[in-house]
Amino acid sequence: MRRYEPGDGPAVENLYRRALREAGTDPNDVPNNGDLRAIGQIYLDSGGEFLVAESDEEIVACGGLLRDGSTAELKRIAVDPGHQREGHGTAIVDGLERAARERGCARIGLTTASRQTSATDFYPDRGYERLGTEQVNGYELIDFGKRL
Repeated sequence: MRRYEPGDGPAVENLYRRALREAGTDPNDVPNNGDLRAIGQIYLDSGGEFLVAESDEEIVACGGLLRDGSTAELKRIAVDPGHQREGHGTAIVDGLERAARERGCARIGLTTASRQTSATDFYPDRGYERLGTEQVNGYELIDFGKRL
């Protein structure tokens, strides 16, 4: 696992779109996903973080952290479908939680679609509480949160 580098952009965007499609979500339905074209500016330059995991020199997982005061938000967590259940998602989330703590955050949250069952099972197992749901573009979105 390592910090995002400028040349990673196309691989990260392809990975994210592939992972969403595999989970039954149209990547074009995800609001505000233009951040994937400006990761350095939106995540790294603003005091957040963006991590990638590699296997055989290929990016197989990614995730970002945005920070607002003492609250952090996980964004764009994705694992290549062919590399799920290998620990890459756990490594990304662990690294982002560590980064949030280092930046003085007391809480961390995220939103995912209910149809992304691997995510809706993963986060509660890591101590995230289900906080609520909302309907957006025909998707049921679930908000999760955790005290750090």
